[in-house]
Amino acid sequence: MRMKKLIVFLLTGALFFAPIERTYAASKKKDKKKTEAAKPEEKKPATVYSKLFKEKKNHTVSKGLITVHQYEEKVYLEMPVKLFGGEFLMTSAIESASDISLAGLQAADPKYLIIDKSDSLVLFHSPQYNLRINEQDENQRKAFEQSRVNAVYKAFPIEGYSPDSTAILFNVTSYFIGSNKDVLDLKGRSYESIMVIGDFTLQNKTSYLEGAEAFENCISFNLVSSVQLSLNIQGLELTEKPEATLGIQATLTLLPKEKMQTREANPRIGSGYVSYMDFRNVKDSQEGYYATRRKISGQEPIVFYVDTLIKPSWQAAVQKSADAWNRVFDQLGLGKPIALKPYPADSTFRSNNPLINTIAFINNNKTSITSYNITDPRTGEILSSRAGISRDFAFSVRRKGVYQMADVDARFQTYYIPDDVVCEALTAYMLKAFGRSFGLATNLAGSMAYSPEQLRSPEFTQKNGITASIMDDVMYNYLARPGDKEKGVALIIDKPGVCDEFVLRYLYAPISGDEKETLKRWAMEHDGDIRYFFGKAPMAMAYDPRCQRNDLGNDPFAAIDAKIEHLKFVVNNSPAWFDDEIPRDYRELFPDYVFIELYNNSLSTLFPYIGGIYLNEANEGSKTPSFQSVPADLQKKAVQKVLKVCEDLKWLDANREFLYLGGTNTSISDWCYSNGVPMMGLLSRLTRMTFSVVKSEKPYTQKEYLEDIEKYVFAEVRASKPLSHNKVTQIGAYINGVISISPTLKAIQKTNMDSGKGIALTNSDAPMFHPAAQAIQETNEALYAGMEPMTSINYLIDTNIDNVCYEKLVSARRYLQQAKSLAGDDISRGKCEFLLLLLDRVL
Repeated sequence: MRMKKLIVFLLTGALFFAPIERTYAASKKKDKKKTEAAKPEEKKPATVYSKLFKEKKNHTVSKGLITVHQYEEKVYLEMPVKLFGGEFLMTSAIESASDISLAGLQAADPKYLIIDKSDSLVLFHSPQYNLRINEQDENQRKAFEQSRVNAVYKAFPIEGYSPDSTAILFNVTSYFIGSNKDVLDLKGRSYESIMVIGDFTLQNKTSYLEGAEAFENCISFNLVSSVQLSLNIQGLELTEKPEATLGIQATLTLLPKEKMQTREANPRIGSGYVSYMDFRNVKDSQEGYYATRRKISGQEPIVFYVDTLIKPSWQAAVQKSADAWNRVFDQLGLGKPIALKPYPADSTFRSNNPLINTIAFINNNKTSITSYNITDPRTGEILSSRAGISRDFAFSVRRKGVYQMADVDARFQTYYIPDDVVCEALTAYMLKAFGRSFGLATNLAGSMAYSPEQLRSPEFTQKNGITASIMDDVMYNYLARPGDKEKGVALIIDKPGVCDEFVLRYLYAPISGDEKETLKRWAMEHDGDIRYFFGKAPMAMAYDPRCQRNDLGNDPFAAIDAKIEHLKFVVNNSPAWFDDEIPRDYRELFPDYVFIELYNNSLSTLFPYIGGIYLNEANEGSKTPSFQSVPADLQKKAVQKVLKVCEDLKWLDANREFLYLGGTNTSISDWCYSNGVPMMGLLSRLTRMTFSVVKSEKPYTQKEYLEDIEKYVFAEVRASKPLSHNKVTQIGAYINGVISISPTLKAIQKTNMDSGKGIALTNSDAPMFHPAAQAIQETNEALYAGMEPMTSINYLIDTNIDNVCYEKLVSARRYLQQAKSLAGDDISRGKCEFLLLLLDRVL
């Protein structure tokens, strides 16, 4: 009982003291808060971040090699101090565009930079020339280190340091947003199929930074730039100045500290190159070249990521190209280095990372494959490659295949080209793209290595393909004739040629012993063998006819005959291939492209033989001379072939339904003659014959050349027959051309016209053809790299042919007087009188 009372007492006591305890604790807590409130708040020290980026919601950060800060409309780089003094490469590409003709192009040429700092500035240096010195010579090494100063290219104030002082923050907004040609320089780049961008103007008010991203070895900026373009066609500026908005990816890449082992380039080998200045022999410094190539190891493949937007059949075509190159590598004992993988679904994968190899689907209206490499300018190492397959790629198959192959392969006898035909062409294009990605350069001589007989042989073409180098621009075997496909003749590029295999060996085969001597020996192994000849870009004053586009085989005359047979088939049969659903522009331009195929892509391949000269790389061990004029009889034969083909172009008008595809056309042949075909093309060679004449023991002179043309245009008069309508038109073009070639006669003509005494004449300096029929040149896909092609001839004095031109005009006057007397009607007589009056005003 007493125990129960004790328990009750204790419980009552506990309940009594509990409120007092809680009240005391609350009081203590309140006093503590007052004490804390009384203390002044400790301020965190200000940092560069808090100064520059006050509003967190306007600040985005991407971390990688270099941290990128975007704040409002500004962009800052936070660059580790350890990277200063490093070497970088600036590249940019057009990823998207309101004018889809521009999508997929490089936005500017790569720029090599060294980024360094002073006390208050971050400095972008433009490095001096690559140097090669004797590393064992300590005095030479120190002398170059002390004397070699790189020019400051750009300077940016240092905004501050990171809290741990390991990185520097600086504002680069002006570099990436604005008129900086490191980022955007469109001048000289192709636009659609026949135009070139002469210049451009950046619209600053509508250009801005859209975003930035940091990667492991680079940083990338996405820019939106609005531009106004100035366009031209073969030098003629157009009045239209279209505007376009471009989505540009600009990338700053850290070049590797460990440089790839270089390999010397050779002008006989068709590779890309980077140049350097060699000072190892102080008494005789000279320019040298490193070949562009990949770093290949047997352990790790070179992965090309393939856009999953590319449809499966096209992906299989790309794989076929990769397999063809892998077979060549494997034969060299280098394994199979090319591996294709689809774009990973992994969220960390970025197809815009410029240091990975990609094959992307490009939403533009171009009809070819775009491809370019990012190359280390110090060593020639190809760091990555990017290829783009255009949305309208199938159009290129129609453009080339229909006019060259329709009578040989019935699959081309339609607008709706089957997918298997498109895939064959895609394989051929990607063979070139892969070749470029491994350092091979455009080789304009590859397609003329084989004879017409070889190119019509099933056994030969199955083994060797149709060209010695797929780095030429040939696509189809247009020397094939109906029935050849069924026999097994190869009709399209499907494998690297023997020259491509040779270049790959030069670039990648392991070398034991003296590498310099081995490479020299390899370069001369096939001296004199046309299959291994590297054809560089030609120059007007010394045109090597072996180095041109659109040719195939070693017999240019057989090639012309084959082309014409294909085109005659197209003229006679093509209207039946079209229905009402075919795009209007394709239908209307179809006859124009027949003319382009005939003249620009066929007959024009004969012009370089006139006054042409074979250019071979000089070498003391070579059996072939450096300069050798095209034989005079071959030049004369080329002239006669052009004239004979153009003697009768009525077959172009034979099918009225074909003519009406282009609208209410009445006569393509008359249009050709009235626009100077073939006279203007032939006479353009007259002023470019000097070097060939000088270098030949038995030259084909300018006087002989004009006499051959004169015999053709006045053949009817010489036979005492009246001039035909077409010949009168050609004589007018001939007279105008001769006048324009002679500076003296042209000046007299201008003086008489300015004084009101002249007659209105066709301006011979203006383009002679309809814009749709201009020569089409692909200017952004093919690089004329190898060692530098000849661009000028020192001390060459052009032949003064004023007296020859004057003599031919006097002769033409005599023939016209005779033609006037032979004329059978007043209209013909009046035309002769007009031409005589034209001559009298000049003579």
